[in-house]
Amino acid sequence: MYKVCVLIRVYNRIEDLKYCIKIIRDTWKLNDYYVLVIANGTNDGYIIDEETKGKIDKLIEIENNIGHYNGNSQLLLEGLKHIPDSCDYTLLLEADTWTYGDELVSTYIGKLQEEGAVWASAQWYNYFLTLATDYVITKTQFIKNEPKVLTFVGPPEYYVARFLKDNNYRFIYIKENMPINLPRYVKKYPFAPTGRFFSFPESKMVTHHVEVVNGGMERKKYDFNVVANTNYFDLSYPKSYSLQHLKLKTAIMLSYLFPYKSWIIKSKDIKIINKPF
Repeated sequence: MYKVCVLIRVYNRIEDLKYCIKIIRDTWKLNDYYVLVIANGTNDGYIIDEETKGKIDKLIEIENNIGHYNGNSQLLLEGLKHIPDSCDYTLLLEADTWTYGDELVSTYIGKLQEEGAVWASAQWYNYFLTLATDYVITKTQFIKNEPKVLTFVGPPEYYVARFLKDNNYRFIYIKENMPINLPRYVKKYPFAPTGRFFSFPESKMVTHHVEVVNGGMERKKYDFNVVANTNYFDLSYPKSYSLQHLKLKTAIMLSYLFPYKSWIIKSKDIKIINKPF
């Protein structure tokens, strides 16, 4: 069992946060978790309810939201100050990323140890050197010693990957959360309404932005039941979870047959010019 800080950042996805934390408290049993939430939407009316607050170990609310990418970095950097020293590992988590169970956490902490790596997350695009930042398992001491890895003002997926490479830090891909984005020429595909997957059955995870999914939050709950293959949320949707689970896994497997430039061209680095904010 590991002592793990779950650093959740949130601006306006307050309903997502409520379910994210409920799922953690209900289904994450393999490790000892310290739930730390950093929020910067209070002044804009995004208020965390009292029930959710009761499930959070520490809540930090920032009054000044300095913007999209800047705000993302702002939340992470503020969170670094409050991670307990007793937590050897930290999970960086977006509020809209829900995972049923915590097998993935234990598995990838083990892989970090085995490979001498400091960071584990999915590959965002497979043609560029990129790392997803919505679900990251990392060594706490690393991010505390190297806060620059979280100091970005542009797309973090490019910046983080380049920082790790340029500074000779090892990282590993969380393959259960891949693929994320389909080739750009694919305009319509099952379970990928905007050209990217939001559901990952191998990790029992959903990452929906509810505003782009038909059915909104109720549909997200249904898709979560599908990846979990259980009736976690009691819904009026038809309970054909096993069949939908199989269809989703098949769609993901078949997506690997799409030609990618990376089959013949080595993944490129994108140089991100990063000015401090």
